[in-house]
Amino acid sequence: MKILKKIIIALLALVAIVLVIGFFSPRNVTVERIVTINASAASIFEEINGFSNFNKWSPWAKIDPENTDYTYEGPETGVGAKMTWTSTNSEVGEGSQEIIELISNEKIRTEMFFGGYPDPNYANFMITSDGESSTVIWNFEGDMGSNPIGKLMGLFMEGMLGPSYEEGLQNLKSLVEAKPTFSIDISIQSVEPITYLAINYSFDVSDPASIGPKMGELYGKIGGFMGANQIEFAGMPMTIYNEVSDSTWVADVAMPCATDGVTPSGEIITGSTVGGKVVKGIHMGDYFGLDASHAEVVKYLEYKEMEVSGNGYEIYVTDPGQEPDTAKWVTEVYYPIK
Repeated sequence: MKILKKIIIALLALVAIVLVIGFFSPRNVTVERIVTINASAASIFEEINGFSNFNKWSPWAKIDPENTDYTYEGPETGVGAKMTWTSTNSEVGEGSQEIIELISNEKIRTEMFFGGYPDPNYANFMITSDGESSTVIWNFEGDMGSNPIGKLMGLFMEGMLGPSYEEGLQNLKSLVEAKPTFSIDISIQSVEPITYLAINYSFDVSDPASIGPKMGELYGKIGGFMGANQIEFAGMPMTIYNEVSDSTWVADVAMPCATDGVTPSGEIITGSTVGGKVVKGIHMGDYFGLDASHAEVVKYLEYKEMEVSGNGYEIYVTDPGQEPDTAKWVTEVYYPIK
């Protein structure tokens, strides 16, 4: 009996010690890891902005790949993009992760829920670019609650999560450094269809100097038609490419507008771009460099193995009449994808 009594006293003492340690342990836990990646901030940001590529580098994706179900909600990228998972494997379990804040090419903050627990945890990615390389910080922020046992568990988070974060960052580094490089900012987005009035025209590519003046003439005709019919502009000028070859561009030179009740007249036609998912490239500079930017977007499409599902188009964001510095001109290049 004395031995049993001593065992009970020892166990009670151990429990008391555990409770005291838990009581004085912090309720807020942070785990952080850092890696240097030989790539631009934009190239890294593309892989972590959204969840379509997450399982290519996630350290947890390989644990139960055959039996884990993933559900994706919200936009493809940006705030609101959400991934939910469920698995019978206890190392994966069930939960969700949603982007709640971002600064393009600099920071992403996600909110996470695990195993049906009502309280959220958070993870942050922070990117700092330094020349040809970038530093990526990945951290976890958890609130273990006021319960001493929960707070005691927080002491083990460093050992539990740290190695996984290190593995994930190394996977991300390998993935990004193996990517082809792109000279312009390219992203995947969801867009609404754009209704427009246009004039369809076949441009002679062998005479590039004639293209700009001709487009100006066509825009003038469209603007005149809209003014005569009291049709409001609904966006910046654009061009939709119907056919492209080495010698000819067949395109709709267009102006976005509301065309309800408008009857096309003569060479003025109506049309609409394809809505849904697109690959978007940002071209900076004068229009003579647009061919190179289109080539970059096409290279991106090939790298991502994406299939184009409609005519590509350009939107001329900057009005040359308002901005004389061609280096500041912005043109958006879009390719609809499946």
